[in-house]
Amino acid sequence: MKTDNFKRFMTFSRSERIAVITIVSMIAISLIAKYLIINNPPKRDYFKHDLDSIIARREFVMDSVRRADSIERASAKHNEVPRYAQNDRGASFRPKRNEMERSGEILNSTKQLKKKDYLDGVDLNTADTTLLKRLPGIGSSFAKRIVEYREKLGGYCETVQLLEVYRMDTARYNEIKDYVKIDSLFVPNKLKINSDAFKMMVKHPYLEYDDVKKIVNHREQKGMIASWEQLTKVVGDAINPKLRYYVDYQ
Repeated sequence: MKTDNFKRFMTFSRSERIAVITIVSMIAISLIAKYLIINNPPKRDYFKHDLDSIIARREFVMDSVRRADSIERASAKHNEVPRYAQNDRGASFRPKRNEMERSGEILNSTKQLKKKDYLDGVDLNTADTTLLKRLPGIGSSFAKRIVEYREKLGGYCETVQLLEVYRMDTARYNEIKDYVKIDSLFVPNKLKINSDAFKMMVKHPYLEYDDVKKIVNHREQKGMIASWEQLTKVVGDAINPKLRYYVDYQ
């Protein structure tokens, strides 16, 4: 009697056998999938899958468009024919030569006086546009560009970085280099190379879009970057050597 009960207990109908097989198959598939994922983690391409990189690419393109527009407007302004004042009758006239010469003498005299004010040097990382405009050869546009580039860099670490400011040439730089300085205790704002977002790093003047892509993919797939030497290997020999001033590996 007990044997018959046991046989009935161990006997499955067709639908019950299908259900058991299905459950066992699902468990086996789950175990196999878990094993494959643990031993073969997916390689995520930050460039293709991260929304931040898409947004950063758009901002990069928009910045390029704005720079091109700025260059075009600056070129048009440079090529403008100067307008001369009008007399009481509305007729235009040019200033006389001796008047122009006197104006030049006043301008030169003003520059000489200005230079005396800067024997101790103007700190490039603290000076505002008002102070920068008092430097010889620096007007409103250049003062604004110097400050804007300072903010993008995270601060100037060398005075020669002024040559990277838009439209700053060697002649103008040589005219002011003896009257500007960098405080020896100055510490620039640094990029956290192992944690900053893609769109933040791509804004730095010393990093190209492809450079940031390599950095982020490396830290996502291989781990943190611990030194300048390692960063150079990740980005390549084309990396700007001045970037070393602006990198934090924490």
